Amino acid sequence: MLPAWQSLLESFGLRLAIYFLIGGSVTALTAYFASQGRGILSAFITTLPLLTIFSFLVISAEAGGQTVQEYARGLLLFTPPWICYVFVVMLGTGRLGLTRSLILGVLVFVLLSLLMQKALEGTKLQI
Repeated sequence: MLPAWQSLLESFGLRLAIYFLIGGSVTALTAYFASQGRGILSAFITTLPLLTIFSFLVISAEAGGQTVQEYARGLLLFTPPWICYVFVVMLGTGRLGLTRSLILGVLVFVLLSLLMQKALEGTKLQI
């Protein structure tokens, strides 16, 4: 049986809209502090595990603990490609411009993620 508040949200289809608003609030806060020249605070807010905590809670409510474990494993596996993405953007913005460095960074992220998936095929850590 669903808690009364969750049943109410589900019946009105508001659940996903609330998830979207919470994620958007963190994004807006990040952009605000960055625009005020407070890049370190902005980065801290972005990397603060608030969205991850929220994601864990939502995934658990929607699909259970096993899915939370699978999601957490995926986060750890995609961390090295994400770090490479950030380095490409950081180093490339001055040389290539923001748009090109973002495109290149995402390309590097996707390629490294695919390579990791291929390398982990058949292991316990398989994605």
